[in-house]
Amino acid sequence: MSPALLQRQAALAAGALLATLGVLALGEGSEPPAPLPPPQVSIEWERAVVGVLPGRTDGRQTACGSELDAGTMGVAHPLLPCGVDLDVSYEGKVVRTEVVDRMPVTSDGLEFLLTRALARDLGVAGETPIRWRFAG
Repeated sequence: MSPALLQRQAALAAGALLATLGVLALGEGSEPPAPLPPPQVSIEWERAVVGVLPGRTDGRQTACGSELDAGTMGVAHPLLPCGVDLDVSYEGKVVRTEVVDRMPVTSDGLEFLLTRALARDLGVAGETPIRWRFAG
């Protein structure tokens, strides 16, 4: 290796060392940046037309793997995953529930089917507009 090449490499290494020391010296004594505030999440209410699960449902196995009975509180939906927590609201009453079954996509505009227990608790007796949102 030529002496000129060694001299150039030594000069580059010295320059890199000085730049690193300068950055470290400038950084000392300064405060770390303030953390960012957490994002504000607002879960908006959506509107939907719902119905009540038809027929006798006691003892029926759902597509989500649970067995329906007279006290099952939940909804059937064509797309939302099983177990997703939802808040449903009708005439000022809000109930937290979850997706417990599947339903076919219908042409009659129904977006959810309520279990009989949930419909009774909310005061829903048939096709009814409600408000819903993902539970926060």
